[in-house]
Amino acid sequence: MLTIPAGYDQPFGDPDEIKQAVGDLAEVVLMPTSDVSWAFSRVMPAMTQVYGGAGRVYPVDHLWVSDPGRSRLRFAYSPDDRKRITDQLISDALQAAMAAGLVESRTPAGSQQRSGRVQGVIGSRALVTLEDMSAATVWEELTLPGVTLDQVLVKGQSVAGSYDRDSRRLDVRAALRFTDLASALAAVNHAYQIGDVVLAEVAAVSDDVVTVRLLPGLVVELGREAVTTNPNDTLSGLFSVGETVAGRLVALEPLRLRLDDVDDEEPAKSAPSLLPGGPPWLRPPAPQPPAVAAPSPPAHSPPLAAPPSPVVRNVAPRQPTPLDLVRRLSPAQQPVMARPAEAMPVWEQARVAQLSNELAAERATRKALADELTGLRGRAAELEAECAQATRSIGQLQTRYRGADLARQRLVKQLKGAQSRAGQSADAEGPLFLDPEDQFRYEVTCEWAQRVPAAEKAAKPLATYVVAPGFLDSIEQVEGVSRAKVVAVVVEVLTGQVQHIAGRDVHQLRSGSAGSPYVRRADGATCWRVALQRESAAARRLHYWRTQDGYEFSRVVLHDDYRP
Repeated sequence: MLTIPAGYDQPFGDPDEIKQAVGDLAEVVLMPTSDVSWAFSRVMPAMTQVYGGAGRVYPVDHLWVSDPGRSRLRFAYSPDDRKRITDQLISDALQAAMAAGLVESRTPAGSQQRSGRVQGVIGSRALVTLEDMSAATVWEELTLPGVTLDQVLVKGQSVAGSYDRDSRRLDVRAALRFTDLASALAAVNHAYQIGDVVLAEVAAVSDDVVTVRLLPGLVVELGREAVTTNPNDTLSGLFSVGETVAGRLVALEPLRLRLDDVDDEEPAKSAPSLLPGGPPWLRPPAPQPPAVAAPSPPAHSPPLAAPPSPVVRNVAPRQPTPLDLVRRLSPAQQPVMARPAEAMPVWEQARVAQLSNELAAERATRKALADELTGLRGRAAELEAECAQATRSIGQLQTRYRGADLARQRLVKQLKGAQSRAGQSADAEGPLFLDPEDQFRYEVTCEWAQRVPAAEKAAKPLATYVVAPGFLDSIEQVEGVSRAKVVAVVVEVLTGQVQHIAGRDVHQLRSGSAGSPYVRRADGATCWRVALQRESAAARRLHYWRTQDGYEFSRVVLHDDYRP
């Protein structure tokens, strides 16, 4: 429903454009702000009214009666807002029609299969040049719910779909990928490995659970233990629906993520594309610029509160719609023709004069009320701008807090690990064991105890291992890598985690150049090589043997040293 503001004879939005866009998917109603709108407001549920130039779409499921947020009130402050409110109401109507299943997924009669190239994405519309050089558009509302068009299409991309001549729309839904659970799981298994840093979109959040989606058809629930160690944190205070976050993939079956184990410098894997040749459907969040106060809308703004009226489609069983309520209102009374003053008796002339004075006073009162209403509209516009700014500021602060909390958690782990590895205690300094191997095994056990959560220790025990002669000496002789780093990677090897961490680059050692045989001992043990460092001069490596009974740690070497 679109309303005409008081003092205007035309709405701020364009009802003809709305009707042309939605066709028979919705009924477009135009209502003036007058006795009609006030009577309409009295019979509508609380917080679902609309008047004063605003507009509203009423979905067919009637859930908006108890949850007005499902029927968003769209404000307009002047004729300058014509395009904005028109586009908003069209978008709301088409989304409601999609949700209600009114938009058929099959190819409509008279449509053709056409292909073309995307010339650009502007807001919720994409311009496509077809093969015959005619123009078509792709509408965001007719792709995937909750996915913006620039997550699907990019300039220069080739697209194909069903083309409707009347609306000149190109429907690409048949080509969309990963929209169901099975295909989304297959895509995740193909695109990612355990240990990868991946992007996800926040779909819902409560105090104790945040739900993210790796793909439109795949959501994962994360509890507080996968996000923060601060018992005072509530997840609803850390996340906003719709924001993109980075997490580490820790398991595929069942799918599990952690958001508290990602370093700032770790790049995230590129997200899959929802259409062939399209952009990654998620991108790392860009640095947010400093907040700038939004300008206040013009003073002649719409009313403080009034829910928009329906762009709705009737469903069976037939129930009264807001349009039915409007049609039941009685018409305004017609004015009565007055007689000339000279034909009236004196007492009637006095009565007319009295009524004229009362009318003048009433007009003055109405003008004062209209001026007050104009001021209230201006204040409502200011509050709306302030609310939008506050929402943006909250999102920025949430992101900054999460980054600071992740840094805090990393520092706590590093401190505990350093204390354990150094064997520090209130009454002891230096090594806790005289035998170097005993000291090394102690450090490995402490690192494992600190690194592996209590709930996962049974599934990730330390494997049996042997310390080869010369191994501990090589740690001291090869400079440029800390003993703590060597101990940490040894734990990764012994628990099997090293196989799922891309940065470790674990592989079997060859006897020569690429293609030469793998190094193998007479007892069947194979030699393996794992990175302690990456992208640095003479990056250090750890060599170890995989034996029938477990592991044997051989040497710490420089990058170009391939001796087992």
